[in-house]
Amino acid sequence: MKHKGLIALLLATAAAVAVAVLVSFSGGDAGVDPLVNQLVLPEVGQRLGEVARVTLVHGGVKTTLLRQGANWVVEEKNDFPVDAAKLHQALLGLAELRYVEAKTRKPELYPRLEVEDAGKKDAKSTLVTVSDAKGSLLGEIIAGKRRVDLLGGGTDGIYVRKPGNAQSWLASGSLDLPDDATQWLDRAIVDLPRDKVREVVLTQPDGSTLDILHDKPDAPLELKGAPADAKPKPDALVEPTTALASLTLTDVRPAAAMKLSDSGVSHAEFIGFDGLTIKVALVDQDGKSWARLEASGSGAAAKEAEALNSRLSLWVYAIPDYKAKAMRTKLADVTQPAKPS
Repeated sequence: MKHKGLIALLLATAAAVAVAVLVSFSGGDAGVDPLVNQLVLPEVGQRLGEVARVTLVHGGVKTTLLRQGANWVVEEKNDFPVDAAKLHQALLGLAELRYVEAKTRKPELYPRLEVEDAGKKDAKSTLVTVSDAKGSLLGEIIAGKRRVDLLGGGTDGIYVRKPGNAQSWLASGSLDLPDDATQWLDRAIVDLPRDKVREVVLTQPDGSTLDILHDKPDAPLELKGAPADAKPKPDALVEPTTALASLTLTDVRPAAAMKLSDSGVSHAEFIGFDGLTIKVALVDQDGKSWARLEASGSGAAAKEAEALNSRLSLWVYAIPDYKAKAMRTKLADVTQPAKPS
């Protein structure tokens, strides 16, 4: 505990020194604004546990993060869960911002610092509004250009301005504020590592299949039901078996509101050594590869499958292209061309 306290003291001291250095550069104590080294959003830090809504406006895009009980969701994405770690980091970043140096008061110069009024199509600024469950404002700021290690010693800087206030500022601190709602989502879908996969069956829209299996996690992968002269390319069977390893989303829609096309659907079935099976229906739609997942299980895997389905059944996920490609692997993709007789 003493070590942690000492580290915290050293970090605080380093930040204070950085601020002092900047103040000295601006002419010493004479005329120093009393806001220097003060918290930009003091109430956010004092009432961090009461924060229930965070609204971000960047250009013409609005993102609303809402607390629902113990969880947070993205309103614009049909209340899909938020990446809790990213939100926590953003709130701490807001709470720790401190004024360092007053900058321009001229609106025509705001774009240079990216602290212009938010909401316009071409605006690069982000208006951040933090409220409690009753809608009471805890803090509001226009966040602008970030400057990594601007103050030295690992202390970042960011230009900020309070809405309705002409004065812009350089503040010490770091903020990561994604400007798109999908970047706030909890992207993890499922994680089925290769060493847990016993068999993978990939079925193309034309009905052709590719069946890859092995009887032990450390045994070589083999083709099942393939022509006798089909010889796998070196390591070509590995990628299809890893398609569900650390699978993440690029977008999401409610399953009830999205009907997958009846044509062009590929199917992938991943059968685990522990009795867990995950089936994927995959189709290209609206320029993305959308996947509907369903889990089933036997024995000890039955409860795991039930838990997965309670979440997976509610959504249809857009997945990365390389994962979709792996699930659409064909026999010809993994075998060597037949030698001419």
